[in-house]
Amino acid sequence: MNEGLDWKKFQFITTVQTALINNAINVSLEGDAKERRHIFSATGTLINMDDAFYAAERIPNDLTAYEAACEFVGFCCENLREKGARVPAWFARH
Repeated sequence: MNEGLDWKKFQFITTVQTALINNAINVSLEGDAKERRHIFSATGTLINMDDAFYAAERIPNDLTAYEAACEFVGFCCENLREKGARVPAWFARH
């Protein structure tokens, strides 16, 4: 931890975290929230954050933190994922 702050990783993590919180609020207010609570449960959020920290180490140089966060959240949040979408290669776990 002697390294300086990596601003891009910090921006990515805080953007993802904020988006997950806001998405959870939105989903929890929908009529079918009980059936979809896995999207915003504590366990689901912990899994998403673990994936976010993994992804933060692998953001391609040609993506900004914001662009990477949009790709990440757009895939990881089931309710935001486009039908047939595949995990972006840069944060896929192999």
